Amino acid sequence: MVMHKSAFISYFTKKHPVKYIITAFIGACFISACQPSTSTPTTTTATDSTATKGTAEEAPLEARILGVYKGDFVGSPIYITINYCSGSKIAGYNTHKGLRRNLSGSITNKGDKLDIQLSEPGDHEFDGVFSLLMDASLTKATGSWKPSNNKSLAEKQLSLTKLMEDASALGINYMSGEHCDILFDADGSCILNYYEMANDSTFSKQMNTLRGTWEKQSDTLIVVNWQPNPVYQQRSTTFILKYPSGEGSSISLTDTTGFFSFIENYY
Repeated sequence: MVMHKSAFISYFTKKHPVKYIITAFIGACFISACQPSTSTPTTTTATDSTATKGTAEEAPLEARILGVYKGDFVGSPIYITINYCSGSKIAGYNTHKGLRRNLSGSITNKGDKLDIQLSEPGDHEFDGVFSLLMDASLTKATGSWKPSNNKSLAEKQLSLTKLMEDASALGINYMSGEHCDILFDADGSCILNYYEMANDSTFSKQMNTLRGTWEKQSDTLIVVNWQPNPVYQQRSTTFILKYPSGEGSSISLTDTTGFFSFIENYY
């Protein structure tokens, strides 16, 4: 049977009232909205910003190796300062008993250690070459020193440890006294400037300078090993360090011979 469009609509409306049609339509929409999406889920990779911020990037070896390394050299302290490292080149200087010598050489990998060769200039009778093996932490090294010129000198063995604090962190740096002053540097060097007494009431106008190498042996004792000089002929001096006992007092430093005394000073 063929039914015209208008006749079909009239027939459908009689059989199915409009309110039923609307109700069925709303129900169909509700069911459709409750169905889970069938589209392909998008995976988003989130970056843990907290973890990223919390993990600090390690500085390159060339930066981490810089610093001051201390060791014993034939009974007195030696300090090796590394202030340059780039690629296979390394440089710095050392101080021992007030004598400062420049260093330059090479650094290469040797297994899990670093092979460091540091040569002094060679124009001094006590110049030589340091051959060191440094551990992966860059805090300890062992090796030897061989003379370059004076063949009568023997090869010396030494161990070095990186210093984590300097003179200012120990509470001392520059101190002054009566016609004298003393400087303790972070590289282990010590400089004493003084004016000799001309007579009972006047001092010489010519300043004298002594150079040495210092180490703090305890909270109250500092030992300085000097270059040859007319003041401390034993070449080694012990200073007593006293910290402030109350408000208004200062750190004081006196050598055990009573020759010099100093108080803290800031510049």
